[in-house]
Amino acid sequence: MSRKSRDLDQSRRSFLRNVAIAGGVAAATGTAAAGASGTAVAETVAEVQPKGYRVTPHVSKYYDKARF
Repeated sequence: MSRKSRDLDQSRRSFLRNVAIAGGVAAATGTAAAGASGTAVAETVAEVQPKGYRVTPHVSKYYDKARF
């Protein structure tokens, strides 16, 4: 390998390493921020949406068409 080729390989590795580190930091920061506010959002959504099976208008329409 020539010296120029080694330098290019080294710069590529450095670039990829820096991108990976930056991505990890961004993910950790986003997760930490979402963890703090995510619980309030999850509780609000859980309170608004009823749990269990619901017969909605489109489900009723399907049941009507499926009857013999």
